Amino acid sequence: MSSEAQAVKKLIEQQSFGVLSTLSVDVDGFPFGSVTPYSLTETYNPLIFISNIAQHTKNIIKDNRVSLIILENLQDGSEDPQKHGRASILGRATPLETTGNEAKYQRYFQRFPESEGYQNTHGFQLYEITPVRIRFIGGFGQIFWLEPKQLLNETKVG
Repeated sequence: MSSEAQAVKKLIEQQSFGVLSTLSVDVDGFPFGSVTPYSLTETYNPLIFISNIAQHTKNIIKDNRVSLIILENLQDGSEDPQKHGRASILGRATPLETTGNEAKYQRYFQRFPESEGYQNTHGFQLYEITPVRIRFIGGFGQIFWLEPKQLLNETKVG
């Protein structure tokens, strides 16, 4: 596996939330960003658990093209976020019914156990983001595009 793919995998496996950008239905043509937790499928597709009344869900229903940006934690005390890694996953978000996708729901609930009750009380549903392309910036000088298939190999997400 390439060092580029390893860098992306390391970043997205270590983090637990990102900024989900959708195309706004209220302000036509403009991006709309919101913070959302995520987990990963075995093929590194992000899974997001979002409410059917949320603005980003309404946006996805109209146009399922999304971007999920994941930022490396600023743990070294640096005030400059541009020195840290980030990945922008461009893809399409698809709702997943509970039936037939039990393993994906379980994977998400293992990472975020408190969210399991949201399904019944707040109208939440799991969405899978199928990446089209990934942009990675590992700080100054380490910048590249990655195809989703480059993340796949014999090593799977734990």
